[in-house]
This record gives sequence, C-alpha cells and structure tokens, in this order.
Amino acid sequence: MSPASTDTTSTATPGAVASTKATAIAYETISEDKLDATFVDYIDLAVKTRGGKVLTTSDEWFAESHNLLTAAAPVSRKGHFTPRGAWFDGWETRRHGPDFDWCVIQLGYPGMIAGFEVDTAFFTGNHSPFVSVEGFVAGIPFATVADSDGMEGIGSRHHDSIDASAVPDSTKGWEHINWVPILPKVALNPDARHGFKLSQPTSSFFTHIRFRMYPDGGVARLRVYGEVHQVLPEDKGEVFDLAAVGTGGRVEAFSDAHFGNPSNLLLPGRGHDMSDGWETKRSRAPGHVDWCLVRLATAGHPTLIEIDTAHYMGNPPKSVTLHGFTASDTQHEYPIVLLEETPVKAHKQNFFEVLASASSGTAISAVKVFMIPDGGIKRIRVFGSQSWPANHIPATSLIGKRQPLPDENTWNLLTLQAESITKEAFAPWGQVIEVPFYDPNAIKINHGTAQKFSHIGQFANWRSYAVDDKAIARDGNKSQDRAHPVDIVPATSNIAILQCCKPIETREIGVKLLERHPYSSQMFVPMGGDGNGGFVVVVAKDRLSDGMPDMTTLKAFMVKNSQGINYKPNVWHHPMVVTGRPVTFLTITHESGVGKDDCEEYWFKDEAEDAGSENGIAALVRI
Repeated sequence: MSPASTDTTSTATPGAVASTKATAIAYETISEDKLDATFVDYIDLAVKTRGGKVLTTSDEWFAESHNLLTAAAPVSRKGHFTPRGAWFDGWETRRHGPDFDWCVIQLGYPGMIAGFEVDTAFFTGNHSPFVSVEGFVAGIPFATVADSDGMEGIGSRHHDSIDASAVPDSTKGWEHINWVPILPKVALNPDARHGFKLSQPTSSFFTHIRFRMYPDGGVARLRVYGEVHQVLPEDKGEVFDLAAVGTGGRVEAFSDAHFGNPSNLLLPGRGHDMSDGWETKRSRAPGHVDWCLVRLATAGHPTLIEIDTAHYMGNPPKSVTLHGFTASDTQHEYPIVLLEETPVKAHKQNFFEVLASASSGTAISAVKVFMIPDGGIKRIRVFGSQSWPANHIPATSLIGKRQPLPDENTWNLLTLQAESITKEAFAPWGQVIEVPFYDPNAIKINHGTAQKFSHIGQFANWRSYAVDDKAIARDGNKSQDRAHPVDIVPATSNIAILQCCKPIETREIGVKLLERHPYSSQMFVPMGGDGNGGFVVVVAKDRLSDGMPDMTTLKAFMVKNSQGINYKPNVWHHPMVVTGRPVTFLTITHESGVGKDDCEEYWFKDEAEDAGSENGIAALVRI
C-alpha cells in the first residue's frame, strides 16, 4: 500500500513552532522491500545507540517520543494498557491538538542527511497521516578525536561536542529557530515502513532535526540516514580510532549478521548486552570463518587493535585476524596482515599491537575482520594516525587502557551463596559452638545457679606426643585420610584474642586463598556477642590427587556472633570475614612455632587465571 499524495513544500501554521519559507529537497518514495538496500551505505544518525536523543516535544500523552530512536524494531503488546491508554512502542500524542505535533531531536552525530525511514508498525487507527522533517545546525567546536573519550568511552563524540550556547534551553526557545526544510509533508499509511530518499544528500550537515506529525497520532520509529560530518585531528600524527563511526568509519560488507549487525562494531562505549554487537549464526562446516569489511574514516597507519568481546561470555570467536587494504587495492586482492590469527578472551577488551611493518607501510584505507570460526564481538577499534610516525599517546588518553565492566573479572567464577550454619551442615568440617536448644545431658552446677553443657566441641592436637589412633578416630578426623604425624615438633595451646575491626562492606567475598592447620583444631568464639552482625565461614575438602583444596567442594556459612565454630585439624578454610560490625574472638589453636606445621596456605592463582580473573579471585561467596 503506497502513501497518498504529498506536498512538495513545507507549511507553517500561525502560532505554532516557527518555520522557514524555503523549499524542501526533492525526494523519492522507497518501497518497503527495497528500503534496507537503499540505505545500506548510510548510517542512522539519530538512533539512541549512537547518542541520538529527543530534547523537547509538544506532546507525548500516550507514548513517549524517545521511543522513536530505539534501535530495536517496534513490538506489540496488544491488550496491555497504561493509566493513559493502550501501550504502544513509539511516539503517540493526544487527539484534537494543534495543527501538528512536533519533537526536536539531537542527532547522535552531526551529518549530511540522505533520507528517512518512518515506521508506523502496530499503529492502526491512530497513526499520523502526514509527517515532515526540518533541520538546524548548532555550533560544534569539536575536541580532537583522541581527547574525546567521554562518558561512554572511546569514540563518544556526540552530545558533549555541541556548543550549548547555540542551543535553546527551553521548549519556548525552539519556537524561534530558523528551521531548514529537508523532507516536505509526506503521507503515511498505518502499520507500515515508509522510505524517503532525498534526490541527493544535504549539502550541509545538521546537528538537530524537528520531526512533525500532522495533525496528531503516532509513529513507531524514525531513522535518519546519512553520513557523519567528519572532523579529523589537525595534527596528522595524532593517534585516534580510524574505524569509529564518529569519525566516518562504516561497515561496507559482511558474511553474516544473524544475531547482530557488524555496524555495531564501530559504536562508542562498550554497549549494554549482546543486542548491540556483531554476532553470527553457529557454523557447522569445517574451515568456516565469518568476516566484515570496514571502510576507515580516512587512510591511516594502524598501530593498535582493540577487539572487545564485552557480554559475549559463551560465544566469542575462538580467534581473530585482521587484514588491511590500501586505497589502490579496490578489489581487496592484496591483503596486508595487521594481526595474525590470535585467540581472544571472552567478555574482555583484548589489545594487540599491529605488526611494525604494517604500521609503517602504505596507509590503510579498509580492514577486514575475520572471526574464526564464528561468534560475537562487541567493538573493534583500529587506533592509528594519518601520517607516519605516529605521536606518543598521552598518558591521560583511554587508548589502550581497559575500562572494566562491573562483572568483567568475576563473571566466569565459581559463585556460591552462603547459608545459615547448622551443626549438621557444618559437621564434615567441625563443630558449631552454641547453647543447645535442648540437651538431656546438661547438668546443674554451682548450687543450681548455672547449667553446664559438655562436649559441644572436640579440641584436637594431632602431634604425635598428644594423640593416638583412638583419639583421632573418636574426633572424626580420619575423614581427611591423614594419619597422625611422627617425629614432629610438639605444640602447646595458644589461647589468643583476635580482633576483626573491619567488617566487609560488600555483599560478595572474593576467594583468593584458603588456609589450614595441619595438626590442630582451631576454635573461634565471639566475646560478648549478642546476635547482631556475625561472620562468614568458607570451607573446602581436599583434592584426592594432591590434598590441596577442591574448588568444587567449596561451602559457605553465615554465623551469628552469638555462635562460635571449631575447625577440625587439616580443614581448608578462608581467613576470618566479619559482617555488620567489628567482632572480637577468643581463639584456641595448638602451635609449635614451625610455620608449615602450624598453618599452610593455598593461593588459587592457576584457578583464577583459568577463569580469566586478573585480580587473583577464583570464586565468589554471596552473603
């Protein structure tokens, strides 16, 4: 169904937002089946993922105007209602308003506009019958690219680069803007995608547009296709991201985009989830590789490659390789190896230096990224300079520096939830020291003024002079399959005070090591505990292979500070961690003064490295 007839000049309504009398650019209507192919060489300048945002609007009673710029296709929730009416994924205004409704959109990147897509998906009976688009240019004193890291990281060169003094600070202020007509008043059909390609891209760039709906109604999505207004460093030796969309980089071709388009690779920041990266379908054929071809913003000399696999935890490629092509190699027949096949880590920024011979050679105009065999990549940065040699990268720059996500070093770790301690659950590792709820063996003492609970813990010393096989069997310490020692330095009881003055401030404990006392039990009894606060006990059993702690048997318990615990000899446990407030413990351990006999530590360095943790943490305990 094709749109109805259209006006070819913009209109103005007295008392409404100001407009100009200039004539809009000629355009052609693009059918839905040809829409994607028509704008394949352009990017959406207004989409939220590139920093586009709605600054102000005349009305958004039923659905908010910022939905227009959502990257994902619109969805339907038929039958779902909000307090203001039926829910729609788009912008919808109230009925019977002025002659038109409008919103002002700041483009994510200033650019020359080539056309528009207006989607009225699921708007049936309430779509806007006509729309138009006008443009405005605010001052853009851009910082140099290398200094424009911004809140969203490398390549974030949109909102903060516009001169705020040139932009109205109120809805009223936008009424006095001298808008430039771009797309005249065109007709829309319900529940349909509409394409409008300008006869030629605008000769000047725009920073803002005004989108008008006549007279009211709803639109699901607005795409503003065009080319980024390119601003390159004046210093040709300055290093910046040659591939960033903000400087004019774009994806020209690719093998597959089943789960995510490779154009996402060039966006700023590290993204939000797997929806805003490049992900291909699973390959089954031997020797398969996926690839995409990136046209750089300008020919340059790459020095550093960043492959960011953020959020791709179970599906990054096994490895990657990058080839470069010069401007004269238009058929991409003579690749220059920038990065040989190299494994990449999941959910991490991977940095690789470009081969020196490639950096200093002929300037590269395009790069081809290969994923072997398939998978997902969030971002690709090709850092380099327009001339050779490149300048030194300033110490303040984010180039080549990791900007870790909150879970970047913990996502692949063994994670367990601490549970409330009970005598039965803790029995393999020791005893819980507490007043029993009921003990038939309790006796009255001190003329009936006190009650005594006996044998609530088993204090053990495995040194040869102090124990025998019967004692070890009685205490249950044979569970560790460790015979009592011979020819060892005798030990004496050490009754000590342990003050834990700094309670943990987070809800997670990072496990880097465990310790054990090979020949002695160890008792911790809070002094003056009233049940407020407490401590955390983390234990593990031995590996059968070498007696070191078995990560798969980790167990964590929450203990009140009105309770105590007694570890059996040779039990792997975490150093004391207190919660809520400081705790002072009475501790009893048999010690000989021989370090390895009194206490043995095991650091989970290999386990942490295998999990991709860079801070030595091998497991997380949630409390």
